[in-house]
Amino acid sequence: MLQNQIANKTLAIIMTLGSLSSCKDQPKTNIDFLSLSEQDKRNPEYALSSMEVAEGLNLGLFASEPMVTNPTNMAIDAKGRIWVCEARNYRLFANPDNTYDDSGDRILILEDTNGDGQADTSKVFYQGEDINAALGIAVLGNKVIISVSPNVFIFTDEDGDDLPDSKEILFQGIEGVDHDHGVHAFVFGPDGRLYFNFGNNGKQLLDKNSDVVMDMHGQEIVANGKPYREGMAFRMNMDGTNLEILGHNFRNPYEIAIDSYGGLWQSDNDDDGNRGTRINYVMEYGNYGYKDLLTGASWRERRTGWDNDIPKRHWHLNDPGTVPNMLQTGSGSPCGMLVYEDYMLPQKFQNHPIHAEPGHNVVRAYIVDESKAGYTAKIENLVKSKDDWFRPDDVTIAPDGSLFISDWYDGGVGGHKAEDIARGRIYRLSTGQEYKAVPIDPKTEEGAAKGLLSGNMDLFYQSWQKLHSMGEAAQPLLAKLITKGGIAKARALWIGLYIPSKSNDYIEMALSDEDPKFRMQGIRMARFKGKESLEKYLSLLANDKSPQVLREAAIALRFIGTEAAAEQWANLAAQHTAGDRWYLEALGIGADKFPELYFNAWRNRVGDNWQSEAGKEIVWRIRAIESVPLLVSLIKDQNVPPTKLASYFRALDFKDHPDKDNYLMDMLTWNHPLKNQIQGYAVGQMDAKFVYSSPKHIKMVKEVLPKIEGTPEWIMTIKNLELKNQNEALFRVLANGSNTDIGKEAANLLLNNNGATLIDTFLHSLEPESSKIAVLERLNGISNPTAIAMLKENITSKELGHALTRKMIETLGNTGSGQEELYQMLKEDRLAEEYKTTTVLKLMNSWNKEIRTNAPKFLTPQGDGTLDISKLVERKGNATHGMEVYSTYCSSCHLAAGSGIEFGPELSDIGNKLSKQFLYSNIIYPSAGINFGFEGYSFNMKDGKTYTGYILSRTEDEITIKMMGGAQKTLELQDIAEQEALEQSLMTEGLANIMPETDLVDLVAYLETLKIATEE
Repeated sequence: MLQNQIANKTLAIIMTLGSLSSCKDQPKTNIDFLSLSEQDKRNPEYALSSMEVAEGLNLGLFASEPMVTNPTNMAIDAKGRIWVCEARNYRLFANPDNTYDDSGDRILILEDTNGDGQADTSKVFYQGEDINAALGIAVLGNKVIISVSPNVFIFTDEDGDDLPDSKEILFQGIEGVDHDHGVHAFVFGPDGRLYFNFGNNGKQLLDKNSDVVMDMHGQEIVANGKPYREGMAFRMNMDGTNLEILGHNFRNPYEIAIDSYGGLWQSDNDDDGNRGTRINYVMEYGNYGYKDLLTGASWRERRTGWDNDIPKRHWHLNDPGTVPNMLQTGSGSPCGMLVYEDYMLPQKFQNHPIHAEPGHNVVRAYIVDESKAGYTAKIENLVKSKDDWFRPDDVTIAPDGSLFISDWYDGGVGGHKAEDIARGRIYRLSTGQEYKAVPIDPKTEEGAAKGLLSGNMDLFYQSWQKLHSMGEAAQPLLAKLITKGGIAKARALWIGLYIPSKSNDYIEMALSDEDPKFRMQGIRMARFKGKESLEKYLSLLANDKSPQVLREAAIALRFIGTEAAAEQWANLAAQHTAGDRWYLEALGIGADKFPELYFNAWRNRVGDNWQSEAGKEIVWRIRAIESVPLLVSLIKDQNVPPTKLASYFRALDFKDHPDKDNYLMDMLTWNHPLKNQIQGYAVGQMDAKFVYSSPKHIKMVKEVLPKIEGTPEWIMTIKNLELKNQNEALFRVLANGSNTDIGKEAANLLLNNNGATLIDTFLHSLEPESSKIAVLERLNGISNPTAIAMLKENITSKELGHALTRKMIETLGNTGSGQEELYQMLKEDRLAEEYKTTTVLKLMNSWNKEIRTNAPKFLTPQGDGTLDISKLVERKGNATHGMEVYSTYCSSCHLAAGSGIEFGPELSDIGNKLSKQFLYSNIIYPSAGINFGFEGYSFNMKDGKTYTGYILSRTEDEITIKMMGGAQKTLELQDIAEQEALEQSLMTEGLANIMPETDLVDLVAYLETLKIATEE
């Protein structure tokens, strides 16, 4: 027995009913929850009164504090007991007011011994600091797998006393320690393998010897772009062998779900505030587009043809090689997911994904439907709460088919923040209040045959293992299961695959089934067996009527690379229908390892018919060298639709050809109806060395620039080729251009090219003041020394008007060096009284501690400096006035309802994500809740300059940051002398102390109204 568990023998406490009164008291459901005080709303006895439950279902409160606190993930064993990971010690580095339990976090076992639907006993299975803030638990027989970055542990209970006798490390070295974006829960699949994932802070897998894990295809599992990026989904054998990457370039997939046929489903979170959360059907080996696949750049960095819709731009959906999303769900904080393959819930929820979404206080199903070779889905709520502290983070199926829901229960979710460590809830969703054990013994043959049909993972696992261990003797049982059809048949087929003498029979049975779901499963079974006979099996489906089946066949060809496989791929490609992006990406996944071989086989097959609409899409997607001249010919076509050009040119980024730059240069000579657009895209993609290798090339490029002035391609060309002598044009775009982002980029280039005098002249001209303010808006975040000196001189000269001077102060305060100048002006009393508030507001979020601390001393403080959040939440504010307060204090860094500057997280849906208490907390203590991806850094450069902001992207040679005011800056790594992580938030610290308390209350009232309705 583990030494640190000996003491816990006495702590495996059977708690008395009296200690659980908060759950055992009769819940009150017939009251108006919204009329309760904030304090009463937190009481578990009112929890059910806040819930809206799907018709025909009953929601019961199974357990609550003090029995359980801060649950992050659940598992339910074959006995129906609930295993819970607690995270009381969650992120104390960001929540210093929360006390630390040096005994460590716990894994609990909750049980309802009398069947009344409420837990009455609790045991501590394990407690220790090594599992602090664990995010995943899987109970499989006597094994318990705990996912807690940097480790994945396997605990084994050999004697069944509900205490571990051994603890082993399966994986280690996973980053994302005490972080939501680390390693997540393991799931046992119907194929007898384990599935799991990690978020984009996981970064790598090391084995128990600290060696980098190699996948089964010989690639290191490291998120360095060679080839894998960001978050990943995995599959492996039970012993950890044959590990493979099922998909990569996710942001933070919380939990993977597998259906009985082998289909994979997953949610993913967006960069906060961009309404881009999504549900993915995971096409195996796909890229899911969080970062630029080629460079690792952020979705915010300009690229050819990006989508105007930010939720779509977020996932690089315009790039060839990005798998489409099944459903974009807007804002949220997606967490635990499963496919409900059981019978208690109404039929419309059966065999569909069910998902915990704490950001919108809801548990919902995604009713999936086929769409060409892919899927669509619509949302159906199961449980929705009026309590904005309801934070469901996991869903799990019990042996009786009921659905358990764990509730983190907190005022907010994400951003390193935990407002509460004393509360947590577990709910049971069912058709009745009673919760009885299911009399199935998976250790017997009859029990295993029944248990194999269960949606409960542990009961299914133990049943699967029993039938698997029987070998050929299991076939009569498998035959009976197969006659039942549906999931019974699917699960039986997987077990039959493991019988060596009969595996071919089961594969062929699946491949010949009338139902395409089984034919898809048959392909997955054939792949599992190995690639030796895969071509033979795939030939049986060469002209299948189902695009879903053909999709799986295309993916199955990925690792074969023979002439015969190339012919099969060509046949599948010939069946592509234009507009089916799912099928196109499946073809791409299948061909990416052998693009020349497969593409040439297709060309030989289709001949001149490659110019069909479907053929054009294949040319766009496949990365064969021979596809480049064909793509060029599509661009040259006099009838090419203007809407296609950006997409065609973006595809060139993903293709190599020795003459690619010559092709681009030749485009400048074409006589084409879309001449200007084509020339713009062409010069924007040329290699700088190629252009500067010939005076003729330089001349040709410069002749194009006036034709495309102000376009994204124009700004990309100037930046990529580092063109000089463009100041007049840059200023025109800065002052008159309609695109704000391009105007900001033009301002940066202009100032770096010594063009500040053009701006200064404009500020002193007779142009309207509104036009001058618009120019200053586009200077936000620019730290050019000449620009700073210009702004400082104009502020102190007092020659310009009040509104313009205030805007210059705001602009100057968006950079570190500008803040130093403003601070000096404050100390020297060189600022008029009317500008001091604006100045102090900008200085209060300085990276410089001296400036940040001393700046407020130049203003008269409001109140006594103490704010009681518990009293503030009971006050009602004026949201209309709060909008004005927002404009004064917040809009220089945040977008909300289309107003403000995009620097910090967008706040347009903050009313859904954070409770009233959490809003106050984040304003008063901003450094306690920094959103992931918005952590501040200070970069001291070798030339003496300093830049402050958060990192957008990082490559081997450079870092791109976003600075206050929304400006982006790319820093060469070789030019950085020191990089320092900032302890404080980039958001203004102490803001609440310099505004009247009524303004604070009104501001929160306005922020509460910022909610975006989700599609239900």
